Amino acid sequence: MKLHLKKDRFLTYFFVFLGILILSLFSCLIVLQHLSKLQIMSANDRYESFLLAQELREGSDNLTKMVRLYVMTGDPKYRKYFEQILAIRNGEEARPANYFGRIYWDLIIPEDTPSENPGIEKKSLKQLMLEQGFTLEEFALLDKAEEKSNALAKIETKAMDAVEGKYVDEEGKIVSGSPNRELAQKMVFGKAYLEYKKDIMIPLDEFLQKVEKRTEKRNKELNHKVLLVISIAILLALFSTIVMIISIYRALSSLAKTTSDTELLLLNVLPSPIADRLKHGEEPIADEIPQASVLFADIVGFTNTTLKYGASKMVMLLNQLFDTFDLLSDQYGVEKVKTIGDNYMAVSGVPEQVPDHAIRMANFALAILEKVKEFNDTHKLNFELRIGMTYGSVIAGVIGHKKFIYDVWGDVVNIASRMESTGESGKIQITDKMAMMLSEKFEVQERKEVDVSGIGKIKTFFLIGKKGPPSAKV
Repeated sequence: MKLHLKKDRFLTYFFVFLGILILSLFSCLIVLQHLSKLQIMSANDRYESFLLAQELREGSDNLTKMVRLYVMTGDPKYRKYFEQILAIRNGEEARPANYFGRIYWDLIIPEDTPSENPGIEKKSLKQLMLEQGFTLEEFALLDKAEEKSNALAKIETKAMDAVEGKYVDEEGKIVSGSPNRELAQKMVFGKAYLEYKKDIMIPLDEFLQKVEKRTEKRNKELNHKVLLVISIAILLALFSTIVMIISIYRALSSLAKTTSDTELLLLNVLPSPIADRLKHGEEPIADEIPQASVLFADIVGFTNTTLKYGASKMVMLLNQLFDTFDLLSDQYGVEKVKTIGDNYMAVSGVPEQVPDHAIRMANFALAILEKVKEFNDTHKLNFELRIGMTYGSVIAGVIGHKKFIYDVWGDVVNIASRMESTGESGKIQITDKMAMMLSEKFEVQERKEVDVSGIGKIKTFFLIGKKGPPSAKV
């Protein structure tokens, strides 16, 4: 009963902290949503500020374009466009719905009349600047640029008047005279005109820098707040998660440990597919495999070497060597069955049947033979491996309950064992049918007949190695 109450207490902790976590994360999401809106507002403010500066700049450029076209061609539509640009900027005429600064007028110039799209509303550029909420310093710079642009517009108007023969006398009255296109062109193409244009752009550039600096600072502040909220959310999530994990762990640790140990044990002693079948309750597990390759590998003279170096050192060395064999078995798709003393048994095509089982086993056999040579060089030993293998039908399954093992049976197993025991050190002895299967890709050397108990004499071969690429004929 005490254990039951303890479990209830930990489950209560779990749900309490789960509720705290959900509430905290929800609160953080609300704050993040608010900060996100502020970031969007800041980005919009920056964008709209640039649009206003761009409108002033493009408006000045468009005025220049129209006055120059007028003084060069004398076409009255360009003066009309000039006056319309000023009227829109001063709020005397509504902006067309598709008013996009320079792009708008680039589309209008080839036409005879401006677009007939209805305007949105009459608002001067200065009014838009006030609504945007610039700092006093930013507003002063943009206002200064507009004033200089308006002053230049007066010069441009005088140039157009000169084309029409209209001049201003000393009293400020308009008087008629001879048209002077050369004077007008000098007024809008001369160096003084370019200096006026430059004077407009200087405060405009300073304005853009001020806006850039202000909005960048604002964005950094908002980003810092976002990171702070995210960090708090992560810390809360981590803390709550740790507490919940501990609570669940304390309630289920015993069962989890038992399950984990069982699965680990199964994977250590059984192939993964067999372990899965056993976990799903399949029993007994026994499969008849029509074709599989079987290998036995024995370390020659291991007993005498043990007497020389001592049992503990030799067991350590044997463990290291067989560990490398295990890695190679994974590499070549071969399944280790068991070790009996210094004898290593492996199969290919079991438990999962594969058509190239013999090739996999041949590659594995050659690899472990080479690995023994490397092992000898590293540890200053003279181990020699004697390998035997063949293929055929086998029965594979799990035997035992207390100390179960996955094993294979059949005449093929006995023949493979006999191939090993009657072989030679440092060589791989195989049966004639194994040699026939491998002869296309591997070099084999005929040896002698071997007497296998209960079967009779069998012709044997040595597996020498892989065949090289065919030489070109001359």
